[in-house]
Amino acid sequence: MSMKTILHGALMVALFASGGTVLAQDAQKAPPQAQEAPSVDSIIGTLKTDNAGQSAGQTRALRPGAASMATTAPAPAPVATKPAKAASINMQINFEFNSDRISGSSENTMANLAAALASPQLQDRKFTVIGHTDGKGTAEYNKALSDRRANSVRRYLVDHGVAAARLRSVGKGKSELLNKNDPFAAENRRVEILATGG
Repeated sequence: MSMKTILHGALMVALFASGGTVLAQDAQKAPPQAQEAPSVDSIIGTLKTDNAGQSAGQTRALRPGAASMATTAPAPAPVATKPAKAASINMQINFEFNSDRISGSSENTMANLAAALASPQLQDRKFTVIGHTDGKGTAEYNKALSDRRANSVRRYLVDHGVAAARLRSVGKGKSELLNKNDPFAAENRRVEILATGG
């Protein structure tokens, strides 16, 4: 064998070996469900205020002479505004198969959610924990499962410092799919936290 053939063969083995390593690393990556838990601050920021713009009567004039003009000029007619949409956040919380037991993979998400809801920034708000399922199975089965899962999340939150009087739970089953184009998609299996006021 010539030296050129030996070097060519060694190069091919090296390239193949490195390609195998890359493929092996790709196979060891975390599964898509292993998402990073939302931070306490991001949960607080999302649930702190309703998504409402100020109406015309809520702004204050800052230009010189505005106060004197207000006494002589008629007040503008009120502008019809849409009611504020309540603040809410969808949480990907994993449960054991066919169960209301919260999976260990969701421990960080649950801990951050409990810390956010118990925080001083949200202490004057009440929340509804809404369970959702995907489209697999009957409506009756999914409604019951989503009720149990929402109750399980509520129990966890109460056990971790959120006052029970501030929380209620309800299951929607498969009636409000997040991804209607793919009823079996993972994002449909979620828990929604809805801020319901003070």
